[in-house]
Amino acid sequence: MSIRDYFSQRARGVGLIGEAQGLSKADLVAMGAEPDEADQMLALYRIYFGETTFTGFQRTARQSAHGLAALQRIERHVRRVRGERKAWRLRAELCHVAPGDIDRIARARLAELNPPRKEEDGVKIRRGKGKWKLVITGDSKDIADVFEHQDGSLETFLDGCFAAGTQRPEVTTNVIVTLDELDQITRGEGDELVLKLTNGATMTGAEYLSARLSAHGFAAIFHPVEGPVDLMRSERFANGKQRHLCSLENPTCAWPGCNCPATESQVHHITAFKDGGLTNVRNLVMLCPYHNGINADDPEGPNPRGRMDRVLGATAWIPPYPGAPVLTGIYAKGGTAA
Repeated sequence: MSIRDYFSQRARGVGLIGEAQGLSKADLVAMGAEPDEADQMLALYRIYFGETTFTGFQRTARQSAHGLAALQRIERHVRRVRGERKAWRLRAELCHVAPGDIDRIARARLAELNPPRKEEDGVKIRRGKGKWKLVITGDSKDIADVFEHQDGSLETFLDGCFAAGTQRPEVTTNVIVTLDELDQITRGEGDELVLKLTNGATMTGAEYLSARLSAHGFAAIFHPVEGPVDLMRSERFANGKQRHLCSLENPTCAWPGCNCPATESQVHHITAFKDGGLTNVRNLVMLCPYHNGINADDPEGPNPRGRMDRVLGATAWIPPYPGAPVLTGIYAKGGTAA
């Protein structure tokens, strides 16, 4: 194929995309496409020829005379729209403007569709895989007054937070320690051992021993096969017994890769309550509001995003694609279930 033929084919746009019908990524790669190119082509095919509830917008978009590069540029703008209907409306419009006007019109529409969110005064935590961030939003004068007494170091900031006799809050005993980890700690070998707290933070085994623990803490027993057995407290049980035990089992949202702490998560029924699922610990798992909402509740139905289950007593995420369940929480050290 000459370079003239190459650009001529790309200029066909939707017509070229339509030829991907029935082809897989492997098929396209075998034809000479790079893996990323194959993914992009199949993604465009799903948009312009796949199933959608917005068939009218799709038909309009399919009538576009744009080449492949322009259609890919349109998608970079469309993916920034919140709401599928609004995204389709923008796509259909951009498919019929002059190629040189795509970016200008897209920016104008995005400014209308996604107005800047008004920042509210407050303090928020951003949880990373390692370090966390504390974000403070307020009037410029208030923030300037606070920062005037800082030198940019974390130590100075923390000293200011706990000044004037104010003590740091004691760590509650919502720490998950397995028996083998406890043996390791008591032998004085816990420096490298990382434990999870139910607020999403971590501490080493050495820090666990040196920390001042609250007088009324929690202890949980986890059977290696059956999963959670019971929860005990040094005084009378609280109404949140099941939530506490589930939080100990999954200190953060059980969905792989989510860092939302259990303290901000919801108790999810693995077998939905409406389907007869019991409200007992073996049928419960902690999920953040977002992942609780997208979980595929029906084990016999479609599983487009994944769903939670138990495998040999351990909480596990069942992927939407062929593959082994992914163990979560205190069971995650084992990786995937065999």
